[in-house]
Amino acid sequence: MNQHNLRSVIKRIRYGAGVIRKISKGISNLPDYDSYVKHIQKNHPEVAPPTEAEFFKDFLNKKYGASAKRCC
Repeated sequence: MNQHNLRSVIKRIRYGAGVIRKISKGISNLPDYDSYVKHIQKNHPEVAPPTEAEFFKDFLNKKYGASAKRCC
């Protein structure tokens, strides 16, 4: 396999992994942080997007309430 073919295969694998990640997040009802950041940067450039940890913490607080108990 030459260098060009290897790069092409790696590019396809990364693309496929991204598709699988988006599908799994959709199935598990988790929001897509990367899409959110792109939206914020495009539509609200004056607003600094939260970190990924802050984003998911806020999502969980909105979904389950700030007093939700964690098992782990």
